[in-house]
Amino acid sequence: MTDPKDQALDFLSRLGSNPATAFWEDGVAATVKAILTEIGLGYQQDDFGNIIAKVTGTDSTANQLAIIAHMDHPGFEITASHPNGYIATAMGGVPPSSFEASVPVQVLLPDGTRISGTTAGKHGDDKDRQLVIKLDQPQDLEPPVSVVFDLVDFELDGEHIRMRAVDDLAGCGSILAVLSQLTAGDAPPGDVYGVFTRAEEVGLVGARLMAEVGTLPSETLVISVESSRTLPGAEMGEGPVIRVGDAGFTFTADAESVLIRARETLRERDSGFKCQRQLMSGGTCEASAFAVFGYQTTGIAFPLGNYHNGA
Repeated sequence: MTDPKDQALDFLSRLGSNPATAFWEDGVAATVKAILTEIGLGYQQDDFGNIIAKVTGTDSTANQLAIIAHMDHPGFEITASHPNGYIATAMGGVPPSSFEASVPVQVLLPDGTRISGTTAGKHGDDKDRQLVIKLDQPQDLEPPVSVVFDLVDFELDGEHIRMRAVDDLAGCGSILAVLSQLTAGDAPPGDVYGVFTRAEEVGLVGARLMAEVGTLPSETLVISVESSRTLPGAEMGEGPVIRVGDAGFTFTADAESVLIRARETLRERDSGFKCQRQLMSGGTCEASAFAVFGYQTTGIAFPLGNYHNGA
């Protein structure tokens, strides 16, 4: 039988081999679907590109849960040519230092080929959030093209995971691990949905559209699984964080009670189990997108160093 920790790390490594930015998540999505197929769980992909899998529960009156993570990460998109290379626009909250010169990047071609390059400084006004990218080897590109930071796909360094897109492939990998365990074992009391969304980093797009059309039953308790910047009381190495809220919303007690019960159950099994609880105000997560449309929401956060690849 596969060790659950090893399986979760394997899923995360496989996801990390697919660099992705907002609206350019095809590689991650293909890996998510491949893993769902391997564990024997069906799925659907909605009109917005979100992937939804469901483990059917045994009790139609029990709480339905949806655990949600996004497949994209901040990066850039090449939008036009420039005498010194190409103009690229920021997609999501990239660090301010990335607009300086000589930051290593990878340009991602549609066939999966990666072309090395560097940033060549800011282009236009600050509000445009654009820069120039110079390729190491000149090549004709047809915009739009996705660009990511030239960082490691996945690496284990002792007890640390280092990778370009922990936010939020760690969330995606953990959801896949949960679904695998549920599929292999006894069915849960209530239905459990695993949801993998698009374009979170540019306005919670996939989650917001999905919540607006009511894809999930309205009584579903929605749990966002995020990788979020460290804060006092939400520290690396001290366990996952029960997320009381984010920069936009304070979440609901009924939904959080599911996580509180889970925490106490785990502590009964292992008195050393670490878990934190905090309002993570460093950003907005997908629970807020569902809260706007009346869902009861809560969240889990994995404390993240070098948030969005900022040192």
